[in-house]
Amino acid sequence: MSETQHSTANSAPDSHCSSCGAPYGEGVSGWPRTCPSCGTVAYRNPLPVAIALQPVYDTKGTALVVITRTIAPVRGGTALPGGYIDDREDWKQAVVRELKEETGIDAAARDVRLVDAMSSPDGHLLLFGLLPERPAESLPAYDATNETEARHLLRRPEELAFPLHTLAVRAWFDGRYI
Repeated sequence: MSETQHSTANSAPDSHCSSCGAPYGEGVSGWPRTCPSCGTVAYRNPLPVAIALQPVYDTKGTALVVITRTIAPVRGGTALPGGYIDDREDWKQAVVRELKEETGIDAAARDVRLVDAMSSPDGHLLLFGLLPERPAESLPAYDATNETEARHLLRRPEELAFPLHTLAVRAWFDGRYI
């Protein structure tokens, strides 16, 4: 095998034991998997995602803050602010960090309340954190980011870029997250 072929084979995701470095080999697939060399059992755990539900009110009523995405997947789609929880980050801190990064809105982690947890078909665990309602006029000016091109107020349930965001929005508008 040439050096190029060897390094390509070694770079395949999840092809080697993270404990001893031995290749899993042809017969090992699926999860959990056991290393044939050292016997370590490896698991593929869901990637946790923190999602912010930020209600705001004005003279037109109460709405939820949503964003327009500029990144894949679903570039151009409308979604709730959210993203992956960083290593060693509390999920409430992730909710407020993602809200700030994607919308410019500051919030306190102590004010986040878990209202739902859903598993997506692709193995992600979504934690939906509800923040206290605030006046729309108190929101900071919006500046586009490398992930979002707009911030909007969603005044009624509608289909969003991600099916679980749609379910959470419907539940909120139906009063199930009180």
